[in-house]
Amino acid sequence: MKILLLEDEFMLARSIRTYLLSRGHLVDHYDNGQEVLDVIESKMHDFYILDINTPLVGGLECLKAIAQRYPDVPKIVISAYHDIDYISDAFDLGCSDYLKKPFNLKELDIRIQRLSAQSQQNAEPASDPVIRLSDRYTFNKETNLLYYDDTVQKFTKREHALIVLFVSNLGQVMTDESIRSFIWDGEDAEASTIRSLVNRVRQKLKEELIENMRGFGYIMKKGDLG
Repeated sequence: MKILLLEDEFMLARSIRTYLLSRGHLVDHYDNGQEVLDVIESKMHDFYILDINTPLVGGLECLKAIAQRYPDVPKIVISAYHDIDYISDAFDLGCSDYLKKPFNLKELDIRIQRLSAQSQQNAEPASDPVIRLSDRYTFNKETNLLYYDDTVQKFTKREHALIVLFVSNLGQVMTDESIRSFIWDGEDAEASTIRSLVNRVRQKLKEELIENMRGFGYIMKKGDLG
């Protein structure tokens, strides 16, 4: 899933982001509410995690804007506030759940899974888990496996993570920083290392699904569909 995280406490945000990445999610982190308001107009996420007390614009104002634009997308508010008025305001503005700090990351994961499952059950009609990338390539979103003529394609752990990243962002340019953040969790990875990883995946693919957008990054586009 693509998750938006609004949290201004650096260490907590890093812990949440690292954990969610390990669970296979894509995470866009923002440390102030104004950035969130700027991005929600043009970019939709599958899940929102919002702190209340954030710089420039508070989390509740962001929640209100998100709920108006994406009423059916799950939203969790996280906060050190235990006052019932804050909790009541959050639910009145459209939050799906409220998690008090400090909390266990496993508890956050459980709530994300529960709310996501409820959201999918309420969605009609159910979306097809199979993405057809070309006449011969398909990707199953439930298993995160790539198929060629119904045969599972084998990749190393990082190669597979790169495939997941590209398929989750079809038609969008993935910069070196995006790849580094998802696969190496923001740790140092030189451009040559990233380029080598992308080239290995491209060589293993039997069709040119990944293009090099020189000076910008890489993009996966659907191939020929008969």
